[in-house]
Amino acid sequence: MSLTLTDAKRRILSHLADEPQHGYTLAKDLSVQGSTMYQHLNELEEANYIEGKEDGRRKVYTLTKKGQLIIEAENI
Repeated sequence: MSLTLTDAKRRILSHLADEPQHGYTLAKDLSVQGSTMYQHLNELEEANYIEGKEDGRRKVYTLTKKGQLIIEAENI
């Protein structure tokens, strides 16, 4: 799957480079509506840039190796 990295997706990757986070926290920190955030997270996960792991009732998102390489390559 080819994914266009929009500014919003770049900001998500940048935040996840600092530490794993819940989607709700990302939405709040980046001032993005929840439904929009989860759409971005699903697309990033499908493209294998991030990985979501269950943490109770929520998912915690982390960068994959591919996501880390994209951040380094694009100087995000």
